[in-house]
Amino acid sequence: MKLMRNKSFKAFVYVLCVFIFQELIFRYSFPIPEIKNFDRVNFMHLNYDGNGSKHSRNQIWEWKSTPDTSAVFKHYMNSYGFRDKDWSVENTSGKKRALFIGDSFVEGVMAEQHETIPLAFEKASNLQYETFNGGMLGCGLSVYMQLATDMIPVYKPEIAFLCIYANDLGKEIPKVPEFYLEPEYFNLLKPRIIEIIAQMQTYGPLKFRWKNDSKPYLPSVPDKKNPWTNSEEHLKNHVSPKLAEQMKQSLFNPFLTNSLAKEEKYLKMTPNLGDSINFFNYICTQNGTKPIVIYIPSRNQVTDYYLPFEKSYCLNECPDSISLTSPIYQTHQRILAKQCNNLNVAFIDLTATVKAKEDKGEHLYWNYDQHMRAKGYQLIGQKIWEELY
Repeated sequence: MKLMRNKSFKAFVYVLCVFIFQELIFRYSFPIPEIKNFDRVNFMHLNYDGNGSKHSRNQIWEWKSTPDTSAVFKHYMNSYGFRDKDWSVENTSGKKRALFIGDSFVEGVMAEQHETIPLAFEKASNLQYETFNGGMLGCGLSVYMQLATDMIPVYKPEIAFLCIYANDLGKEIPKVPEFYLEPEYFNLLKPRIIEIIAQMQTYGPLKFRWKNDSKPYLPSVPDKKNPWTNSEEHLKNHVSPKLAEQMKQSLFNPFLTNSLAKEEKYLKMTPNLGDSINFFNYICTQNGTKPIVIYIPSRNQVTDYYLPFEKSYCLNECPDSISLTSPIYQTHQRILAKQCNNLNVAFIDLTATVKAKEDKGEHLYWNYDQHMRAKGYQLIGQKIWEELY
């Protein structure tokens, strides 16, 4: 009997050791975030096939603009699908926190991972601040409001920057959120294999520590997400042949056709901000966060230097005499400044800062792609810090 008890005990210890060893391997190989129901895809409409979208966490995305450079810019997404380090709900660093909310300019498209606006601000602060990069390519004010509603009560930043780019306004009245995130946390006591199976069935994709393959951010023909797949006969009349081929191969942004004409239309319209700035102020002050609104100008608002490049993908709808530097195209900044002043919300307009550099021949944007070069993002992060202090 004693012998059987010893064998049973040894068997139990053996099984326990195997389980612990397996658990350690799984936890190290397949890390999961703190919050189960928070992910970038919640804010983005990417389900073109009608089947919905899985979590976008832990991906590596590539952005190319061959007319500008042979460089391939990789976006390393964290466990929530944002181009940043992993985020911790508890502030273990002891630093102040600053949340940046915005579009691809905040995300840092056409710059390296370490060259974004939030990290430039963090560096300028002499690392007094820990920044959160809430940039999401292709999104607008309605999405920004939802992200602010979901993130600010959870991560409790001291400051939240609402970074509005020139094309964020004028198209539609932004909506304020009707719900807020109620975080569901992963159970750290649950065996990791169970969480892995659950994620594979519902969320996905899984984070594998040594998986480093990347995918193009821009879809190529015949992917139906590329506008050239179904509309080539129309689009080819508006774009130079070389650029058209690069757009089809996702070597140049395929969504830029006639973008200058569209920009001319919307910039001169008086934007209806709805309750967005008021709501942003409310959600911040309710959580002890200082709200600051930032305006990032389009390159065409500050200089005519880029017009020849713009016209190569706006052949028919952009006359030679077009220019967006006149006061009629600076309406958005004035409307934002007025509303922020009425609400006593800090507002930083970066138009003059960017224009001063462009006037000196320091071109902060790429020639064909409309995003900034690294030095442009660095300038903005530095300037925001200087305005703050």
